[in-house]
Amino acid sequence: MVWDIPNDVGVLFGGIGPLDKGTSLQHNSAETWLWNGSRWLQRFPATIPPARAIHSMVWDSTRNRAVMFGGRREGTDKDEPYTFINDTWVYQNENWSQIQTAANPPVRQFGAMAYDESRDKVVLYGGNIQKPVDDTFEARYDTWEFDGLDWTERTMPAATNPKVAKPILGYDAARNETVMVGLNDTGTATVMYRYDGANHTWSAVTPVKMPTCVNDGYMVYRPHRGRLLFLGGVCATTTPQLEEAWEWDNAGNTWTQVTISGMTRGATQAVAFDPLRREVVMFGGTTALGNVLFSQTVILQPDNAWRVVVINLRPQPRSQTGFDLDAASNTIWMFGGLDETSQFYHTDLWGYRNGQWFPASQGPTTDCDSALTAFDTDRNRLVVSCKGNETFEWDGSAWTSFPDLKTKPQIRFFAGMVYDPMLKKTVLYGGFNNNDFRNDTWTWNGTAWTEVKMSKDKRPPHRGQMSMWFDPLQGKVVLYGGIGRGSVNEHVTRYSDMWAFNGSGWAKLTVSETPGGRFGAQVAVNPVTGKTLLFGGLRVVVRDDDPKGEALKQFFDNDTWEWDGAASRWTRIFTDPATPEPEVRENGSLAWDPVALRLVMYGGYADGFYRSDLWEWTGTDWVPRLEQAFRRRAVR
Repeated sequence: MVWDIPNDVGVLFGGIGPLDKGTSLQHNSAETWLWNGSRWLQRFPATIPPARAIHSMVWDSTRNRAVMFGGRREGTDKDEPYTFINDTWVYQNENWSQIQTAANPPVRQFGAMAYDESRDKVVLYGGNIQKPVDDTFEARYDTWEFDGLDWTERTMPAATNPKVAKPILGYDAARNETVMVGLNDTGTATVMYRYDGANHTWSAVTPVKMPTCVNDGYMVYRPHRGRLLFLGGVCATTTPQLEEAWEWDNAGNTWTQVTISGMTRGATQAVAFDPLRREVVMFGGTTALGNVLFSQTVILQPDNAWRVVVINLRPQPRSQTGFDLDAASNTIWMFGGLDETSQFYHTDLWGYRNGQWFPASQGPTTDCDSALTAFDTDRNRLVVSCKGNETFEWDGSAWTSFPDLKTKPQIRFFAGMVYDPMLKKTVLYGGFNNNDFRNDTWTWNGTAWTEVKMSKDKRPPHRGQMSMWFDPLQGKVVLYGGIGRGSVNEHVTRYSDMWAFNGSGWAKLTVSETPGGRFGAQVAVNPVTGKTLLFGGLRVVVRDDDPKGEALKQFFDNDTWEWDGAASRWTRIFTDPATPEPEVRENGSLAWDPVALRLVMYGGYADGFYRSDLWEWTGTDWVPRLEQAFRRRAVR
């Protein structure tokens, strides 16, 4: 992360997420985000660098652009090792472009970079590569400079070339000096160096005191203090639980510990200094004493007090939300969902109208696992089912609960629920009860649940996380795909079949081609055409390297399909490759926006990341719905 001074925003790129259980992998991000001082705004550049983490970024104040180099990219398969890279990219005018240089530093992660304003040079030192065979590290101790067009290695005698592991560079603008701290080559002590740009040499600095926990720490320059600030890091032996801060006084050649309010010590965070607000902005990373990922934005204010940012202008990243159109008020209601910070599901209700979010209610309960929603267009009620077992309704201003129902569905997760205007009832099907998948069907008429009794041949196989919608061209509730099994003694199946419900039973549809076995896909109906749009989900295919055709590969996808219920036909839609498209995901939200006259998609989950992006479907392509990033400054 770096700070774009002219536009007054922080620029963040990439990173690595937590372990994703669906693919058993950790995945890298290729997302670009801007921090405007109060909230994060995602950007979708026309050109996007390959996903990566542990890369290096600085702000080039002469050319007003971010410069990014190298890093590491995780494998896309459990047997594929990670890849180290050494490409150079710049971010300017809200787009990325690669700089094709004649010379390149060798591949690396943890490379230390700083921008020397006085000489107009990016200085790169060290880093390492990790061998996937035995997880040992091979350190780099080289120094390179980038002049905006090309890299040049600055070689020096072995006697004066420092050997610093996990280096961190900072540019001291008050003294036009690049400073480096890090661990010695044995990883046992903190060392410090100055860089002489004119002679391309490093010289050791030996102050009486130095920060002790420099591994995976970070350093920023605070102009209002005229000093470098060091934060975070992990010690080789005992790491303090609370954050420490150290200031470098170059004039006195001393490090001074700064008193700050209590905050858990972090490591490997994205950090930048906001000069307008005089704040250190930090996002992500892990606790220094473990591997718990931070998902919050934390600010170190000018008075050295920490502030955790609370953003309540729009829903935070989440998946598994209810997302239903209330055509009477032109509002899409979004209820509940799950995110990476939640031990429990959310129970808040948001409205989305005319391109704007607004908080509507805290919800009818404090505990609503695996919420299902459907909008009853005859009674103008949003029907909410928690765990398939508790029922609530929202009339646009207040909640109604139904605590004393004599008959109701058993507890379940990942079921499907939609409103059928032909039956004038809400239909609930299937799900998972933490042991078995279900294949029972229930209907809700506004006052009572009724199980629809039917023979075995009129029930789809047991499943959950299927796509389910009311098809106006068929006049029936339709379901597609999902994951399930008949009993605990059977293998789990990823389905690709389709079924239609007529009020008394299900009938299997004859379809020549479907989007393939998947679950958690995003689906909604376009009321203008009556056709249904499907996006992504968690797919499964046979591995190419399995000659028997038995081994399966599971992955998130971002393909787009359209279902024509009148013709009983799926058609894959290939979008313009020159335009941005949503990233892969499952369990996102998709609904018709009656103001924009487009389908709008929000959030979802994939590869360890929860999403909060908004996209509109034009009929041929996806278009991101962007918030304004830059403030208009007054002309004086």
